[in-house]
Amino acid sequence: MNLLKNCWQRRWIRGLVWTSVSIGTGYGLLCAWVNWSGARQLNATLAMIKAEGESLDFRATFPEPVPDAENFCAIPLLKDLALVVDNDVNKGVPGEKRKRLEELKLPENRRGGTPLERPALPRAGLGQPIALNTWADWLREERPNRETADSGNAARQVLAALAKHDPIVQELVGGLGRAHARWTPEWKTRELPKLLFNIPLPHYPSENNMTKALSLRAVAAARAGDGSRAHEAVRIFTRLNEATWNEPFAIGALVASAGTFSLCGVTWELCRVGAGTAGDFRELETALARIDIRRSGLQMFRSEIAGSFNYTQQLLLQSESRREVFRILSPVSTDSDRTFTKILELLSPAIPAGFFEANTSVILDRQIRHLLLPLRDQGWLAVIQGVKEMNNEILGIQGHLWRRPTLFFANISLPVITRVVWSMAHTEALTAQAAIACALERHRIEKGEYPETLGSLTLADGRPLPNDVMTGQPMRYRREANGRYTLWSVGFDGKDDDGKRNLDPKNAEATRFFNADYVGDWVWDFPAK
Repeated sequence: MNLLKNCWQRRWIRGLVWTSVSIGTGYGLLCAWVNWSGARQLNATLAMIKAEGESLDFRATFPEPVPDAENFCAIPLLKDLALVVDNDVNKGVPGEKRKRLEELKLPENRRGGTPLERPALPRAGLGQPIALNTWADWLREERPNRETADSGNAARQVLAALAKHDPIVQELVGGLGRAHARWTPEWKTRELPKLLFNIPLPHYPSENNMTKALSLRAVAAARAGDGSRAHEAVRIFTRLNEATWNEPFAIGALVASAGTFSLCGVTWELCRVGAGTAGDFRELETALARIDIRRSGLQMFRSEIAGSFNYTQQLLLQSESRREVFRILSPVSTDSDRTFTKILELLSPAIPAGFFEANTSVILDRQIRHLLLPLRDQGWLAVIQGVKEMNNEILGIQGHLWRRPTLFFANISLPVITRVVWSMAHTEALTAQAAIACALERHRIEKGEYPETLGSLTLADGRPLPNDVMTGQPMRYRREANGRYTLWSVGFDGKDDDGKRNLDPKNAEATRFFNADYVGDWVWDFPAK
């Protein structure tokens, strides 16, 4: 007792105790205020979401599963391709299927141990055919001793080299008549981890291998004069792409966008050489019409919103994982905000729950108001405007994130979503052009020439042609003096450049049509023969 009394009489000890008490009291009051403020902000956002008729239940964002007999991806070769057994992608029947589909992977040649740049595959918007002779040489280099038929015909050389894929292709053909295309297990019934962003996606590499091989196969068949075989391959490609558009996350939308970019390039190649009958182009047009990118965008936004809510709620429940989260986010922070991120990493165990609730509120609010609602109620133009507003807000705080810590997670995650928006808007314009091109080919085959205008043309099912997603007006069209045509959308700048594209002057194939700063039209035309 005397010892405590003697210690208390020392001024520095009394000062230290009172300072500690003051700091502890201040921290407790700050935590109470942050928790009250964060909960209040989150509850207001949740009420807004409910009032808009939206849900944060991940499973509720998905349609009901379709019967296997109606699902292209439920054929024996593809069924449960997205399933992982015991956390091992190589295990079980799904692993065996993915291994078999690796047979379709196009070769990667090397010279002196150094990987060589593979020849280009079809890309939409360039107005340039791919070089099949380069592909014939590439495939010959894979197996230099192989004897190929029609050695002077590059298209037939490529087809001969790809003939090993025929058994798999024929299995895929067997499902083309099915009405739906969704990877299985379907999301409505799939077993999900507690943290939704940890869902494995092992089927994407398989899909990528299949679509690349099919695109090359379709172009080679078209140039070899085998229109039926060409359309068979491109229709399989379309169904695989449709399935990936039905995936829920932003990464799925990026994979699907890249696939559609190539798919529309293949369609352009078929139109360029006039490969196929009117019936072939009608079936391709119908397959393209199943790709509803606006609906897929709504699905993605709803799933991402539910995933964001799930992610931050798990952070609240598992405080021990917070430091690891900040450690992961630190490398993707801007240089000017990295120090603040590291400070949060060090202090993460002591950060009050209200910080995460406030950040959750901000992410949900921005995704709902600037992405989901504009697309649901208006269209991609409104979404692009919302993206610009979000980007301006985020750019305004970079380097000063510590002043508005409630924007921390939004600053990290929302820029990724905005890149997806640009890609999806561009891809929807391409898909609309591809569908119109199929209708134009039907008209040419049936009437002997392309129409003077698009005014009298409709889709095969009688619906009007799709409009330009950037203006909401009919797609621009001009029949050229050589009998071909030019079809174009105004692009992100909203300016009609009379069907002129703006290619990269150093490398046309590197042109990034889907970048927000691209200036020029998105053009579908044909070079002089």
